[in-house]
Amino acid sequence: MMIYMDKARPIVERTEHLLSLMTLEEKVGQLAQPFGWQVYEHSKGSVALTEAFKEQIHQGGVGSLYGVLRADPWTGVTLETGLSARAGAEVVNHIQRYAIEHSRLGIPLLIGEECSHGHMAIEGTVFPVPLALGSTWNVALYHEMCRAVARETRAQGGAVTYSPVLDVVRDPRWGRTEECFGEDAYLIGEFAVAAVHGMQGERLDQEDSVAATLKHFVGYGSSEGGRNAGPVHMGWRELLEVDLHPFRKAVEAGACSVMPAYNEIDGIPCTVHTELLEGVLRRDWGFDGMVITDCGAINMLADGHDVSEHGLDAAVQAIQAGIDMEMSGEMFGKHLLQALAEGKLAAEVLDQAVRRVLKLKFALGLFEHPYVDPDRAEKIIGTAEHIRLA
Repeated sequence: MMIYMDKARPIVERTEHLLSLMTLEEKVGQLAQPFGWQVYEHSKGSVALTEAFKEQIHQGGVGSLYGVLRADPWTGVTLETGLSARAGAEVVNHIQRYAIEHSRLGIPLLIGEECSHGHMAIEGTVFPVPLALGSTWNVALYHEMCRAVARETRAQGGAVTYSPVLDVVRDPRWGRTEECFGEDAYLIGEFAVAAVHGMQGERLDQEDSVAATLKHFVGYGSSEGGRNAGPVHMGWRELLEVDLHPFRKAVEAGACSVMPAYNEIDGIPCTVHTELLEGVLRRDWGFDGMVITDCGAINMLADGHDVSEHGLDAAVQAIQAGIDMEMSGEMFGKHLLQALAEGKLAAEVLDQAVRRVLKLKFALGLFEHPYVDPDRAEKIIGTAEHIRLA
């Protein structure tokens, strides 16, 4: 048995062994997270994987998928084209099996889903939005909700969630206010801890646990004029005492993943804010998990924030600042190999990012249990107990 497939070995040892076997193409692939609802076609009850996805797998180019099960106007997935609780589990198994059986090293995919007030999938239980949850001031009840959401999400194969949203709201004109718990940093911090403990459970590799991703790091709720992703003007004292407080509490509670915000703080985009990502988060707080961008955030560095000349420069800046995975996967996939070849990116920087992704996959038990039970998904998702709780 290969060392990295031996569950009796320590995660660090398994990670280093697998890393040593990987090609540069496979390493870069682990950092890419394409949109999951675009890798399959669902018609008349049958599901087929797209040829583009299959080719990407053959080339070692996919480490994760975002929103395989997500259904809403943004994805364009409807009740007619989407997947039921059972069908969703079956499709995730189908995708996972293809990725494992048609890649050289058989590395499972990390399936990421949205869960801020329930698993955002057809038949999933819909809970109150975070703004309403915060209004209860009932941390214990919210913890119970997070356990239910984790059960439903993992039952379909989702292993990581992009919640909780820990932004401190300062302007009600901001369009994402309902995704947040409110304007009180202390309250948000208490809910943050409950979210991490509730989502991640006792162990990440259990069938009712998912890895929590803290977002949006940081200051996202303090944008100029209440404009989404607008610039933030804030001194370090206020940032540390208010906006960073919930994140610190959640990191101390054991959160596994963090998502930087779209905004800039005094001219520095959070996606490449080295002092925040490598300084505060990793050095000061001791965070050793994975950092994933929000969708399209690296593109914004060159085409919005204007802090990089082009896509290659943006990708290099992001990974050097501490980004481990890119949601949407476009810039890393397009540019990192070229950056390595031209000496603009050190191999050690790439390895560090891949290392963090693999460690999370091992911790989640995906190498031992990559597939889920469709019968269990059908039984657990949308149960009367969960509906009563909602």
